[in-house]
Amino acid sequence: MMTPQLFNDIITVYPEILMTIFALTLIVIDVVAGDKMKASVGYFGIAFVALVALLCPAGPFIGFNNMLIWDNFSYVFFLIFAMAYTLTTLGSIEYLKDKNMLKGEIYIVMFFSLIGMMFMVSANDLTIFYVGLETMAISMYVLAGFNKHCLKSNEAGVKYFLMGAFSSGIFLYGLSFIYGLTGSLTYTDIAAALQGHGSDSLGIKFGLLLMLVGFAFKISAVPFHMWAPDVYTGSPTPIAGFMTVAPKAAAFGALIRFTWVAIAPASEQWTLFFTILAVLTMTYGNLVALAQENVKRMLAYSAIAHAGYMLIGLVTMTPEGIRAITLYMLIYSFMNIGAFTVISMLKNKGMIDDERIESFAGLSKKNPLVALAMLLFMFSLAGIPPLAGFVGKFYIFIAAIKAEIYWLAIVGVLNSALACYYYMRVTIFMYFKEPEYETELTLKAPSFIATFIAAVLVVLVGFFPSFFVNLVSSLTV
Repeated sequence: MMTPQLFNDIITVYPEILMTIFALTLIVIDVVAGDKMKASVGYFGIAFVALVALLCPAGPFIGFNNMLIWDNFSYVFFLIFAMAYTLTTLGSIEYLKDKNMLKGEIYIVMFFSLIGMMFMVSANDLTIFYVGLETMAISMYVLAGFNKHCLKSNEAGVKYFLMGAFSSGIFLYGLSFIYGLTGSLTYTDIAAALQGHGSDSLGIKFGLLLMLVGFAFKISAVPFHMWAPDVYTGSPTPIAGFMTVAPKAAAFGALIRFTWVAIAPASEQWTLFFTILAVLTMTYGNLVALAQENVKRMLAYSAIAHAGYMLIGLVTMTPEGIRAITLYMLIYSFMNIGAFTVISMLKNKGMIDDERIESFAGLSKKNPLVALAMLLFMFSLAGIPPLAGFVGKFYIFIAAIKAEIYWLAIVGVLNSALACYYYMRVTIFMYFKEPEYETELTLKAPSFIATFIAAVLVVLVGFFPSFFVNLVSSLTV
């Protein structure tokens, strides 16, 4: 007989159960589908995440002895994951077909990674969080090295695995300190311990520091970012776009819940830690991106810089800051994956890599629509009004100003101005440079749809920000 508590537990984990059932269904579809029908696995995956988005229960539900929570915050991050999965799947089909890598496994592994991400954000206990983290991380290692005939992809997979294992070890070492000194791994119990005299305990501070370093690895914050540029550059291009968005969103979602609940009683003690990370991450990411001639690598360093902007919201430790991070992550998902989709369409027939900035020369004459979409993505990433990226940065900086951290908002604005240079370089090559190398652009229906959706959202959020801001505000704290 089903007790009310058992029913509550099942409802709490219901979205993850649905996703697991659909992931297993994708495996069956992959087995049944012929070699020329492997794209159908991706299309079914899109249909399944859309179905889960519709069937998710309205929370909040707290189950499994307060270890897992399904609430609006979990739901809005699931929507970000679903957006990343949908755009990446559509944008990757022709690329993977061209590289002879179109296999159903890639969409299945991506789908399983979403389940891990959902557990990370919904966790109210470090055990649940760690299980979700490893489910996501193992999927990412496989995706990074998916092109087994490419040395860079192999390197990316191995490097990601080694650095991921290293950061997991640091996190677990910190976790063992916390468990030993508080007697629990549940966020609320850790908060209760800190409300006593726990915040003065050197052992607890050391444990939390190690755990936050583990989080910093996952969001590629400086100086724990060293794995990110090589992994993003070596991974298959559409997958790199997915990796710059979805895992980062999961890590931020989990970090927000952890800081908001578990270490809230000692939040003032950790403000300096996040402030230093934010400044270093923004500044280093933008400065190094300036020197890049490879657009894919430039976007990899840009992804590091954007993590720095989002950390500003965390520094404020206010509801406005949390809402600003969530909105920024949503906007970042479609503008960045849109840019990676355009890069994946280009194929240089000359002596340079496809992703070199010279490959973009003259693109406005060859394909004005794709060039216009790329221009929108670059302008939006730079934070130029009235596009979506401007809205995201505006609310991040406003949150810092309301928290009276004026100097940090100024540092963020200066970094945004600095970033304009390398984003504008791409548009200059597209519109004002003559091509030196022969480049072809493969634009098929799935890639076009992904680019179109991303470009339309960049414009819509920019011109009608109130709707999206209110939507995110109603779904977060």
